[in-house]
Amino acid sequence: MTPLKPSSGSFTVRMYRQGHGDCFLLATPKLTREPFYMLIDCGLWNGSQIDLTIEEVIEDIKAATGGRLDVLLITHEHLDHVSGFSAATPGGAPGSLWDGFDIREVWLAWTEDGDDPDANDLRKRFNDTLIGLNALHEKALQLGVDGGTDDRLLLINELVYLQTGDRVGGNAFAATPANGPSIPGYSNKMAIKRMRDRGRVKFLAPNEGPYSLPGVDPELRVYALGPPRDPKLLLSLDPSGAEEFKFGLDASASLVLDAGRSALDEAERSTPFSPRYGRRPDEIWDDEKAFFLEHYGDPNDKDGPKSWRRIDGDWLDTAEELALRLNDEVNNTSLVVAFELPRSKKVLLFTGDAQRGSWISWSKLSWTVNNIVVTARELLARAVFYKVGHHGSHNATLNGQDADDYANLEWMAKGKAAEEFAAMIPANRPWAMKKKPRPWLHPLKAIEDRLRVKTQGRLIRMDETRLPAQPDGTHTRIWKKFQARAKLDRSYIQISVKDGWE
Repeated sequence: MTPLKPSSGSFTVRMYRQGHGDCFLLATPKLTREPFYMLIDCGLWNGSQIDLTIEEVIEDIKAATGGRLDVLLITHEHLDHVSGFSAATPGGAPGSLWDGFDIREVWLAWTEDGDDPDANDLRKRFNDTLIGLNALHEKALQLGVDGGTDDRLLLINELVYLQTGDRVGGNAFAATPANGPSIPGYSNKMAIKRMRDRGRVKFLAPNEGPYSLPGVDPELRVYALGPPRDPKLLLSLDPSGAEEFKFGLDASASLVLDAGRSALDEAERSTPFSPRYGRRPDEIWDDEKAFFLEHYGDPNDKDGPKSWRRIDGDWLDTAEELALRLNDEVNNTSLVVAFELPRSKKVLLFTGDAQRGSWISWSKLSWTVNNIVVTARELLARAVFYKVGHHGSHNATLNGQDADDYANLEWMAKGKAAEEFAAMIPANRPWAMKKKPRPWLHPLKAIEDRLRVKTQGRLIRMDETRLPAQPDGTHTRIWKKFQARAKLDRSYIQISVKDGWE
């Protein structure tokens, strides 16, 4: 493990290969010529490791930076982006692996600002929905649904675990509150709190900036593109039209959520039906019992000839829908940043897990810099690097055309930028395809295929053991430049961007 020393006039991006999650180390020279270091996220899904541990990743980061992080940027509070911040000292000794780091600034989205009223409203919504899901989960177990085999409960548990770092049905709501008026004490929130206590906190918003990197040429600008302030866009989750629209929320979902919120206190209100239409087993008279057995069968016989007449736990289908939507809503709070290099004006785009509404919101963004208006569309046109959102999931990269009035992949890498455009996907596809109760299509093949064409083969996936091979039809001169800028190591894959056009 050696220090990461970016060459003069370059911007280096290192993607760690810890597993299904984001951990990116960025480096560029300061005005004093010493390196500037920024870490964007550090996490993974448990069990998704590739061939090194998160502890080894943190040790590599420490060796590469000398233990100094000028900026730690955390995009959002999902497990696969923040779990590494909970890494403890090996051997059971007290403390954290991050104790030896000098973290000077922590950058978060405006949604994490405890003094922001819009952010506080979002936290209340998030917390209320989690409480409802927890109640639905517990009620399902009370009604005899097998939490270890039922696909819906397994999925709900996995998604809530992703969002909070805790399992539902247990003590997920028992931890101490995080700093400020935020969601009470989930593991992910606490992981962020540990890091934000280590440095000066800055909240970024798309209606502000652009921002600068401390100690770096002020002409290297950072634009916050998301998350959006508009609540309608913040809650617009899945692509529409030509893109697959998979998980929506209808009125029945809200009814089930409302029912679940009161499940722990008032059992008769824990279903979407009026109490007068139901009976508890201990209330059924002998003649009613005979009627139900004749027409609906024994409720303990899940596969009996009359079982098709019963709805049993069918209401959980909508609870599953709620868990999926909540998962996506957190994704859409991702801090999205575009780095604009000083001289060439090349752009590197990091989107976290931002989904449809965030992308749509970029379309109208603009900033005035030195009396010149800079639009998000212009920034995307100059993009030479794209950190692919949400592991290449269907809901985190918008399709479209250059002529469309909403931000999409075809807005990126126009003109000279097209010859250099590269992308990285932080995904462990073999692991994702084996996920239970259903596979995760990370990355979605259609997105991966289009990115491979868009990048002219310069598409790097975390789980691959070699750099991409030169595709047919790609000019050898251009490909050799890419090979010179890219590097694969057991621990990481990295690419450097020169601040100049050749």
